[in-house]
Amino acid sequence: MRTIFTMLRVPNLLIIAFTFLLLRYFVFIPVYEAYSFIPGMQSLHYVLMITSTILIAAAGYISNDYFDIVTDQVNKPEKQYIGIHISAGTALSTSVLFSFIAVSLGLWLSILIQSWVPAVLLLTALTVAWSYALKLKKSFLWGNIAVACMSAGTIAMAWLIENQSSQVPDKPFRIITGIISAISLFAFLLHFLREIVKDIEDVEGDSLINCRSLPIVKGIPFTKMILIVFTGITLLLLLVAQVYLAQYTKSFAVIWLLICVQIPLLYFIKSLTKAKIKADYHKLSTLLKWIMLGGMGSIIAGQFQTNM
Repeated sequence: MRTIFTMLRVPNLLIIAFTFLLLRYFVFIPVYEAYSFIPGMQSLHYVLMITSTILIAAAGYISNDYFDIVTDQVNKPEKQYIGIHISAGTALSTSVLFSFIAVSLGLWLSILIQSWVPAVLLLTALTVAWSYALKLKKSFLWGNIAVACMSAGTIAMAWLIENQSSQVPDKPFRIITGIISAISLFAFLLHFLREIVKDIEDVEGDSLINCRSLPIVKGIPFTKMILIVFTGITLLLLLVAQVYLAQYTKSFAVIWLLICVQIPLLYFIKSLTKAKIKADYHKLSTLLKWIMLGGMGSIIAGQFQTNM
């Protein structure tokens, strides 16, 4: 059971489900209610979308581990389960099965809402996940971009499918699109940062398979500089978002972002400049994961309207 729990990254799958629920009950529905709009997407439709997305993520995790057997022997031997606790054939078969079920659920959802958008989006996500495991993760930056796009795209996909099902009127559509665009952008940046940090952490094992990650190609000092630049861009965009939120008396969200995202990002920069060994970069990767969760919390914090 522990092997399955770890291999499937169950906490990550729960975070994906939680993110979808946050979007539905703290973004979509509140805006709908403000404009007296009744959504066409039923709970069953939303559950199908969540389940299909989770299965795609799980399939991606397993296939990634399957093709990473050699590097994991060096990068994370304590977390290697394929070939030890579960056979390589069983792992690959499970990933293919999850992929098949995910596509089937996507087709079912498309039939229910009479639109091919869910099937196309979910199939695209599955294709990117498998492409990453097979090839992109070894390429220069494309693997990092693919993971960041999948994370941001999951958020955008929820809205695209929701709107396709509900045919949201113009004004609430523009409001929700603006919110989703901002959340997706920050999700992309934070996941991009974390993937690069993980590349530094895994540089020893990645070298064995001729991986062309940023730290291998350009060196760790240059990679650190890139991380600092992108963190600075993220901080600047957060400031813009806070100014926008303040105009709508969302002071609680402003303070939340300051405490749970901006200050930790500043600490990330400080720690990054001092990082030297593998354990240091592992801590930075974990820190970025907590910052992502803090960013998700801002969706709830944005529900509170107060005076500055």
